[in-house]
Amino acid sequence: MRKVYYGCTVVQLITVLVLFYLVTFGAFERPAPLPGSAGALIDYHIIVGELVIPLLSLLTTIVAAIARAGARLVTLSITPFALVAIQLFVVFSLAEMAGHTDERSTTGGLIVLGFHSLVGVAVLGVTAVLLHRARALAKGAVAATPAAARA
Repeated sequence: MRKVYYGCTVVQLITVLVLFYLVTFGAFERPAPLPGSAGALIDYHIIVGELVIPLLSLLTTIVAAIARAGARLVTLSITPFALVAIQLFVVFSLAEMAGHTDERSTTGGLIVLGFHSLVGVAVLGVTAVLLHRARALAKGAVAATPAAARA
């Protein structure tokens, strides 16, 4: 089961890298349509970020628990889900409160939205750490629980 967990972390990291790639579709598309508009290429980034990453995070967390990967890895496995929730419910909400809309941007809104990329980098970092630790766990290089380490 630990190899399945490792496989889930590989898929998760690849998906996060795809997410970063897909953001360029929206950033460089001209004329720039609003998200949700017919044919808006940024929608691919939105779908992966709001749907695929959280679902993979939940799946990886469940597999980590089944594989008895330890509380730290289980907690780390759900972190991308939590970071996406922060994106959706904190960063974007604060940007709206600062006056940012789909039709108009404000300096305050843009400053807050700058954290969107930083949280995205945090998701990338967490998934990279997960991959590294899951690989070590699958190879048996680390003990699954602190109690096993003391024995």
